Amino acid sequence: MLASNIHINPPVSPSLPVADPATYSPDEVPSCGGHGTLEILTIIRFLEEHGIECCIVGVSALIFYGAGRVRDEWDLCVPDTKVTEAAALLSSELLSDKIHPVPPHSTSYPFSLSHTYHRFKGRGIHFYFVLMPAHDAHIPSGPFQLQRSPSGLPYPTLPNLMQSYLDMNDDVSLCDCIDGSNVSEEWGHRHLDLDGTNDLEWTTRMNKVVNQAAQGKGWLFVHYFPTQTINKREKWESRVRSKKGRLGWTTPDHLFDTRFRLKGSPDPWTQKRMSC
Repeated sequence: MLASNIHINPPVSPSLPVADPATYSPDEVPSCGGHGTLEILTIIRFLEEHGIECCIVGVSALIFYGAGRVRDEWDLCVPDTKVTEAAALLSSELLSDKIHPVPPHSTSYPFSLSHTYHRFKGRGIHFYFVLMPAHDAHIPSGPFQLQRSPSGLPYPTLPNLMQSYLDMNDDVSLCDCIDGSNVSEEWGHRHLDLDGTNDLEWTTRMNKVVNQAAQGKGWLFVHYFPTQTINKREKWESRVRSKKGRLGWTTPDHLFDTRFRLKGSPDPWTQKRMSC
């Protein structure tokens, strides 16, 4: 017998769930090419109609300001005092035909407490978002200072977002935001508070929550927020002056100003895009 005619069927564990073709219904793709832009806009308008201001932070905000990030879910930021009320509204019958609560993430991620947040999923569509307190994003609230996208989505203004990355010492997001927006060193001197050091009181509070959330979980890895002290002015000048150094062979400097921006390209946040 030829070897090519031999078929070996690996054993299948009886404990593995098998989808019933008669009842299985895969999630549909959300709006705007899978980004879910219209879905998150519906959620935001619902909260605003009920007196809860909100803004979009995290990866989505970086995408809005031009960074080349990939989004798994939306991070919806609300004032600290409104988190419980917002979660109750989003879990109520008022939106039960559109979204439903789902369990939080089962493990921690770098520079995030998303595993401790209220998390929601679109009903029948592959659309997820979490509800984040403004404190955790280091975004001042009351009211939020917003930059609306052409689609109507609210984001923190660029100075507020950039300031938050400096104060949190989130180096990766800071560089992504600099390279996406292609701001100058002088822009930072005009718009940012560069005096002093990063906010270590915020870091201490966040790491306390990390410890509490990890108790009894048996995780091999727990991601803490960085505790080193940095000089904000030195950090800003270092990162904005090294934009060219972050270019790679796919982004030659005769074509690109930064790794995310072609020479002469318009500011991304002024353009209508499906992603934001």
